[in-house]
Amino acid sequence: MEAIFQNEATKSVTSADREKKYYHMYAEGAVTEEDFKGGFNAILEDVKANKFAKIIMDLKKVSSTPFMARTWLVSTYLPELYKNSEKGALKIGIINTDSWIEGATISLLVTTIQALGFDLGIKFYKNSDEAKAGMGIV
Repeated sequence: MEAIFQNEATKSVTSADREKKYYHMYAEGAVTEEDFKGGFNAILEDVKANKFAKIIMDLKKVSSTPFMARTWLVSTYLPELYKNSEKGALKIGIINTDSWIEGATISLLVTTIQALGFDLGIKFYKNSDEAKAGMGIV
């Protein structure tokens, strides 16, 4: 795995597996807007060059994310990711947080994204191994 984004405290790390052709996002604690956008933007730039279509988001230890960052994700980032990906190819596996409030927020975001008509292949998993199996990453 090659780190393509990492914050100073290494509590937010986004990696690319060049051999298996997928991205892995990991975050814990209260995620800042800078770290939130940093990880996602690193994936977008890499997708433009390499066209990997699978993303595992391990959010199990996330306690909060900024409202404005979530708004940016839905209004700006996801349309751009969708535009730069092959239609129907994206698969996003989410390992949801243990935080009840943040978990409900993430679930609501997914519902909103799907209602906007973006086919991002989003599914929820219990852990990274289950996500890899469910997404065909071998």
